[in-house]
Amino acid sequence: MSNRLNDKITDRRNARTAEIDRLSTGDMLAVIHQEDMQIASAIAPCLPDIARLVDNAAAAVSRGGRLVLVGAGASGRQGMLAAAEYAPGAGGPVVALLAGGPEAMLNTSAEAAMDYERGARDLEAIGFNPHDMLVGLTVSGRTPWVWGALRHAWAMSAPAAVISATHQSEAAQLADIVVVPEAGPEVVAGFGNPKALIAQKLVLNMVTTGLAVRSGRVYGNLRVDLEPAGDRCSERQIAIVMEAADCSRAAAKTALAACNNHCKTAILMVLTGLDAWRAHDLLNRNHGYLRLAAGDVPLAG
Repeated sequence: MSNRLNDKITDRRNARTAEIDRLSTGDMLAVIHQEDMQIASAIAPCLPDIARLVDNAAAAVSRGGRLVLVGAGASGRQGMLAAAEYAPGAGGPVVALLAGGPEAMLNTSAEAAMDYERGARDLEAIGFNPHDMLVGLTVSGRTPWVWGALRHAWAMSAPAAVISATHQSEAAQLADIVVVPEAGPEVVAGFGNPKALIAQKLVLNMVTTGLAVRSGRVYGNLRVDLEPAGDRCSERQIAIVMEAADCSRAAAKTALAACNNHCKTAILMVLTGLDAWRAHDLLNRNHGYLRLAAGDVPLAG
């Protein structure tokens, strides 16, 4: 007798949790924890594909394009959060579209998710073009709205990737890169796709962090592209300059004030002894990469 509820891999019954309803609360949670521990290991075989995704995304951004994340339901909401965390505010290099629009952050729009044509129209509405890269987020690989978006990208020869739980889907067939962490069946069949979604989230974290590094937004392991949007961010800027340039709070504040609170310029000023104008020019000549700019002149002191 088959142990599958249907053909979806995420709906297969998990033999390791077949008696979970008979366990004590502590033992039940231990079983869930053991299942969750497998998720990170499932991503390891996908690292070459994730690396290709990051490199393609960085290439798209370097030519003035964007990384566009599309998904419905929980997958789409993860994409929206990933884009917001990468660069808050509109006009950033990472953009997310959710089937049904922002309103679907609270209430999933099943109607929008099933609309193939709307997937293409939503991409057209943001001016998606061949310089951009599309990433489809779909656990099942069966979401028509995501298919429509991927088909639109494919038609204009834009690079496309899919983060999914199955290779066997139309979504996967429409992508140049397919990332499929095989996290195994869920703890409870039919109760959502938490393991698949955690795997998807971990891959998204890798993609956005990798893109930040490859796009010059990171120096060492410090994010150095922070904008002074309010007192909290201003304090973070000061802390970042102090850490990156190994300087006092007073020196960090002085440098930031002299360069209109441009974090990377302030760090470069302290590292090199250059004034704001020359430090900013040096950054521009190195395409905004602080590591390259800092190596372009002797360090101060």
